Amino acid sequence: MAASSPVTTPPADPPMGARPRLRDFGLAPLIVLFVLNAVDELDRAVLAVAMEDIRRDFALADWAVGLLPLAVVFITGVISLPAGNWADRWRRVSILSGGAIVWGGAGLLASVSQNFVQLFLTRALLGFGQGTIVPTHASLLSDYYPVSVRGRALGYHRSANPLGQVLGAILGGAIVAALGWRWGFAAAAVPGLLLGIYALRLREPRRGEADLLVAAKQDPLFAAFLQDPPDKLGFRQSLGTIFRIRSLRLLIFTNAAFGFSLFGVVFWIPALFEREFGFSTTAAGGALAALALAAFVGTWYGGPFADRNVARGFRYLGRIGVVATIVLTLTWTVAFLMPNAALCLLFLALGAFIASLGTPGLISIVAAVSPPRIRSQAFSAFGLALAVFGAAAAPLIVGLISELLQSSAGMAEGEALRWAMLSATTVVMAFGTWLAYQASRTCAEDAQRTMAAFLADYQRRAAEAAGGR
Repeated sequence: MAASSPVTTPPADPPMGARPRLRDFGLAPLIVLFVLNAVDELDRAVLAVAMEDIRRDFALADWAVGLLPLAVVFITGVISLPAGNWADRWRRVSILSGGAIVWGGAGLLASVSQNFVQLFLTRALLGFGQGTIVPTHASLLSDYYPVSVRGRALGYHRSANPLGQVLGAILGGAIVAALGWRWGFAAAAVPGLLLGIYALRLREPRRGEADLLVAAKQDPLFAAFLQDPPDKLGFRQSLGTIFRIRSLRLLIFTNAAFGFSLFGVVFWIPALFEREFGFSTTAAGGALAALALAAFVGTWYGGPFADRNVARGFRYLGRIGVVATIVLTLTWTVAFLMPNAALCLLFLALGAFIASLGTPGLISIVAAVSPPRIRSQAFSAFGLALAVFGAAAAPLIVGLISELLQSSAGMAEGEALRWAMLSATTVVMAFGTWLAYQASRTCAEDAQRTMAAFLADYQRRAAEAAGGR
């Protein structure tokens, strides 16, 4: 029966005096959202591995291939911001489940595309599903798990991204090499359909529930306040509130810079190793898998690392993120100057590991400074910046720079792509590091103001309710 399912029932209280553990608050929601996130990333990795085959099948230039991720992110951008507002007003579990089902169906349609236009349009349809992931997943996890374990929850969930890349590069690469890119897309789509249906069993937590877990259980009026706020903010009002919070605004822009370098590079990694180092499709997929594995390990351990250091304050977590972005910039700059494939991959993996180690702390800061009632919208803006400037703009811009270097400087395909990827890393991440540092200066104060405003709103509601009796 649904009532007895661990997916649908709230967790029991953790033991008194014990160090909080994730399992004390229930693992089922994290597992379901983790797998959904991994499957979404698996599809992106399959596209990266299959890119050279698609380019040859449809006789495309680099800039045209770069349009394929743009197709997804254009619709993702159109959907994600209003989806964030919907998730702040309606049932988030239903939104994420419907999005996953649409995403899986679009993936199947992409696998039977007969020309580039059809492939572009079906990939764009994927954006309707992917646009619901960031605003619903992060908001739900922030309400399932309190701040004492939230770094682990968000970190483990984020580690699904590189894990999906690993699986997509290895399994997807093998399928693409053996059966073609169409079967690769189909294999990535089916799990999304099935998981979207299963996700309907998830419990819908009260908004802000995990931030004030004990108070929510002891005070029925407070529980009602969390469950159904009487004045749900509209789209424009909530977006204005988000961008008035200085550290949140800066972290959104930091994520844009981080995404530009990360996705601009990762998308082209298989092509670089095929063109510059003579790798086969399978071997190039293995290079992408190695890079993604390093990011997975970093993110997996970054969650517990953030929880161990959260007592030092959010400013400390922010500074860790700054150091991580500096290391990423330096190691990837060195990587693209290496003439040897093994050394290039080694420095790429090292940078990915260190950067991913600092990522969960930054995500915890985003959760802390975001007002609980509009947390979905905040994560939507945070994820949209990554998607638009990373998954969409960066591959296209890197492709254009590569084409320009080939035509104007007479560079070979591999050399031109190498220098295009190098420029994306050094210039943009230097700016992103400065933004992260500025955000770390005020994030602790912003988190305090956010929670104080949330409690003041409740106290006002409680006083009004008492006066009306």
